[in-house]
Amino acid sequence: MRIRGWQVALALVAHLALAACTSTTDALIERGFDPAYAEGYDHGCSSGKDAAGGFFAEAQKDPDRYGNDSQYTQGWDAGFAKCRRDTAAMVRDARLRHPSGED
Repeated sequence: MRIRGWQVALALVAHLALAACTSTTDALIERGFDPAYAEGYDHGCSSGKDAAGGFFAEAQKDPDRYGNDSQYTQGWDAGFAKCRRDTAAMVRDARLRHPSGED
């Protein structure tokens, strides 16, 4: 049986659509994390992606909770570090694979 490109693309789109049904916050809570940690992680992750130059990312931080709610703060810091690192690696890889020719 031969798999065609459109079949792979369709499977990828379906997978991404299903993955989008559960938010990061919900997924972490389902895994047993404190809701404040999960929300902080989600906000930190979005901020980390934005800091690394990710598309469609927007920095988020609840200034009233950060520093006052230890679970939110720990989650935010963890999410920021992980997502910034992952996004920066992805951006570097994309630039290496498709150099713009500009210095």
